[in-house]
Amino acid sequence: MHIIFCTSSSTKSGGSRQALYLAQEFVRRGHSLTFFTPAHSTLRTLAPEMTWADLPDNPKQWRTAIEAAFPEGAPAVFHAFHNKAVKKAAWWGLRWRSRGVVCVAHRGVVYKPGNPLPYWSPGIGAFAVNSKACAVVLARFGVGKKRLHVVYNGIPDDRTTPDTPAQVMRAALGIPETHFVFGTVAGNNPVKGADVMLRAFALADMQETTLVAVGVGADVYGSLAKELGISERVRLVGHTENVADHLNCLDAFILPSRSESMPNTLLEAIRMGLPSVATDVGGVKELLADTGISVPADNPEAMAEALKIMRTDSARREAFAANSRALAPQYSIGNRAERMEAIYRNLLSARGLVTD
Repeated sequence: MHIIFCTSSSTKSGGSRQALYLAQEFVRRGHSLTFFTPAHSTLRTLAPEMTWADLPDNPKQWRTAIEAAFPEGAPAVFHAFHNKAVKKAAWWGLRWRSRGVVCVAHRGVVYKPGNPLPYWSPGIGAFAVNSKACAVVLARFGVGKKRLHVVYNGIPDDRTTPDTPAQVMRAALGIPETHFVFGTVAGNNPVKGADVMLRAFALADMQETTLVAVGVGADVYGSLAKELGISERVRLVGHTENVADHLNCLDAFILPSRSESMPNTLLEAIRMGLPSVATDVGGVKELLADTGISVPADNPEAMAEALKIMRTDSARREAFAANSRALAPQYSIGNRAERMEAIYRNLLSARGLVTD
């Protein structure tokens, strides 16, 4: 298939990474793919080998640039990621019907869209959403069921394949051998709830227990850890792409977010076979199932109780971990690609367009 991806985002956000993971998998499967981003997008640094194309600085020139990438005399799929690109696709898709191009839009947030018109436009043949919670929002907004497809995020194998043994990683982080290790992969944005997690960890007051927070900067949260009296038992690692090695040294994962749709970090934890304590936001319950303990968002007291249960109830913890290992294959990037391929082919077939 000839596939064109387009994101209006210039960051390496979770949604942008999912688009890249999917693009890489499509290329591995032999599809022809061009990926449009703003020229200064930091996403490109993660995969220099990808066929990147620039979105002009002037949005009025986007359509012309994208149309230049259409294959001559062959059908194509245009897949839009992030708000501005989706809005454009809603109207371009009407024009492109005569060009043999079908349009798909991604939606990965659970708040109500501000403008309904792009979601009502027949220019977009399908909306791929990453959680049932997200699908419910769009359905209430007037998007028909036939155009709504729940396609869970997928994690590439290399993202969850550690290079460093757990004990070596723990030693590098200065964690005593006897300690139980909780951890997260989050960020400094308040919506990620690092402050809630630190307060919960302090309230739980567990002996011989360390917290590792990847993506959480000491410059932002170090003073809070000190104020709570937990600095010596907390490792604020900051940003790193070396996620697998850090997850590999954990006994349990924490997702403290105040809002999510389908968090990549929780998927990574499940793919690593970890039990989790996670806030009940967005589509998290769809993932958590029997793999961990759900707690209300922005509630350090409830999270503290869940952490103590996870720390002390080894039988329950091991059952959660076993369930994570059993579910792990469902969240591979290969599974996600297969679902998206089927959506693309169905849209092309419905229009009488033949593809390879």
